[in-house]
Amino acid sequence: MTWQKITRAFGGITPLGKFIITPGTPQNILANTELSTVRYAMQCRQIGISVSSLVAGEVYLNYGSIPGLGNQTVLIAQSSSTESLPFSSRTSDSMIDATMYYLDGSAACVCTVYLLDGTSS
Repeated sequence: MTWQKITRAFGGITPLGKFIITPGTPQNILANTELSTVRYAMQCRQIGISVSSLVAGEVYLNYGSIPGLGNQTVLIAQSSSTESLPFSSRTSDSMIDATMYYLDGSAACVCTVYLLDGTSS
């Protein structure tokens, strides 16, 4: 089955698809979308990551396209887990600019990403 690329989001859960992590190669979390503009194109109240249990390793959610684990890392999701930013909650009065977040990891693994209460321009 072919993945239909997301072009807009209005509330609820917006699945961003499956990502194959290659360590040292950051991928924007919106890579599986087709948005008409890149500046403030997708905002949300929560970013969620679910990591497959097939390979032991970590997936990093980084602010910016800097590879690896470091000061840019805002969330670490272990193999067989689901994590979210903000942690176990969601923002209430502000929005997260999803265009600024990238995935990387410590091992080759698979994860899925979703947005909660997403809005696009």
